[in-house]
Amino acid sequence: MQALSITTFFNGISTAYFAFNAVLLLRRKQRSRLQTILGVAFAYWAVMTVKDLVSLMPGAYTDTMLDAIVMLDGYSLVPITAILFEVTMPGWASAKRLGLLSLPFAAFLAIYAIAPTHRVAIVYMAFLAVFGGTVVRICYARLEAYTSFLHNNFSDLDGIDISWLKKIYFVMYLYMLLWVIISLVREPVLDSLYYLLSVALWQSMLHYCSKMKDARPCPTDDEACCATPADTRCYPFAGQMEDIVEEDAIYLDPSLTLDTLARRLGTNRTYLSNYFNNVKGVTFYDYINALRIEKKSIPMMNEHPEYALEYVARESGFNSISTFRRAFRKHTGTTPGQYPGVTAEAKAAE
Repeated sequence: MQALSITTFFNGISTAYFAFNAVLLLRRKQRSRLQTILGVAFAYWAVMTVKDLVSLMPGAYTDTMLDAIVMLDGYSLVPITAILFEVTMPGWASAKRLGLLSLPFAAFLAIYAIAPTHRVAIVYMAFLAVFGGTVVRICYARLEAYTSFLHNNFSDLDGIDISWLKKIYFVMYLYMLLWVIISLVREPVLDSLYYLLSVALWQSMLHYCSKMKDARPCPTDDEACCATPADTRCYPFAGQMEDIVEEDAIYLDPSLTLDTLARRLGTNRTYLSNYFNNVKGVTFYDYINALRIEKKSIPMMNEHPEYALEYVARESGFNSISTFRRAFRKHTGTTPGQYPGVTAEAKAAE
């Protein structure tokens, strides 16, 4: 009885958490597509958490009731999948795709409604395990592809970097594992842990997704035919690109993108991206940030070691100290704060 009371308490907290954040997200007048999807997911999760109160009523915590809850809980993979796909494939989520994604879940619910047995619930859990694993594999592959797109098209990844998804995958794995254990063991005290982990998972999603900007890939440019793509003669802008970027110091522009540079050179993004990867041997992101570090940050730090690192980062074309730190370490092998001569005052921002 005491375990059920504790579980009811955590259920109430998690319900309030999801409902509160759903309202905050959906009331925003200026919100991104991802934030809208996240808000709907929070609203859905609030409803699903309230639904659990039925099983926590006196005498309701039975195997039949818990099987029915398992069948309903499985549908929660749909909003999770929608968010993960939208992050790794911006623009993916649509009513049609979500409808098709929901079909197998609806089919299992229909089967259970006709034959409400524990065996159906077990088969359903096996399906959820396969479905969840498939989604993670797809998203992981898309994460790599989308990250490559970002590095080939942007000089600054603040607000669009999705490397944080790897952490979410780990938390999600623990979350699904605990859900399976709870579904099989069926101890009320484990439900409390489930609610706490639910809040932790969705708070992480909220933290990262609320900062995300739209960086949807544009339609692929026409590939330029070239028999020997590593030969600079195949790229008429070779040399001119370096002059524009370095002599005009446009690498200091924190919003510089591959598309902006391509238009200035009178070429297309794909052709220019090929030049960076096949001739320069680096991505656009690494090329620009290396210039920022080599031509601006290091000379500034050598001449004025007392300058705050946050100021150095901003003057070098970085939007944040964290991006500056990552780029500096990648280029020099050390952090800005460990760079010889940097004063204690300058390190304060790091």
